[in-house]
Amino acid sequence: MRRLIIVIALLAVAGGGAGAAALASGGPSITEKVIGAGAIDSKYTFRIAKPADALVAKATVPPGASFGWHFHRADVVAIIQTGTLTLYDGSDPTCTPQRFSAGQGFTEQRHHVHLARNEGTSDVVVLVTYLGLRHGVNPDVPVASPGNCPF
Repeated sequence: MRRLIIVIALLAVAGGGAGAAALASGGPSITEKVIGAGAIDSKYTFRIAKPADALVAKATVPPGASFGWHFHRADVVAIIQTGTLTLYDGSDPTCTPQRFSAGQGFTEQRHHVHLARNEGTSDVVVLVTYLGLRHGVNPDVPVASPGNCPF
C-alpha cells in the first residue's frame, strides 16, 4: 500500500523558528516550521466545491475525553502529534477501534459518522485540516449514536 506523508506547515515571515529558510529576491528571509507530519496508509480523494475554505485546528484531548459521534461538513486530514487517538467508524457493525499514534494520520470524508476519543493516560494532540469548508460554517456536526457500538 502506498504511504503518503502529509505535512502541515506554518509560515512566518522574518520570524524565529526552526525549519527551512529561503531568501526571496534579496528581501527578508522566510522561515518555515513543520508543526506536524503523519503517515497516511489509506487511499483518499477530496472533492472541493468553489468557493471553499481551508481551516486548520489544533485539538488537545485529555485522557477519557471524546469528540462524541459526529461528522464533518468538509473532508479532513488529521495528524496525531502526541498520544494515541482511538477512532470508531459509525458504519462498522463490529465497532472495531482504529488507533492512531504520534506520527500517524488519517483522512475522513465529509458526512462520514464517527467517534474519536482518548482511551490513554496522557493528552492527545491532533492537528486537523478541513478542506472545502463552506465559509463561516462550523465544520463539525454532532449526531446520535448510530447504534453499532455500546457507547
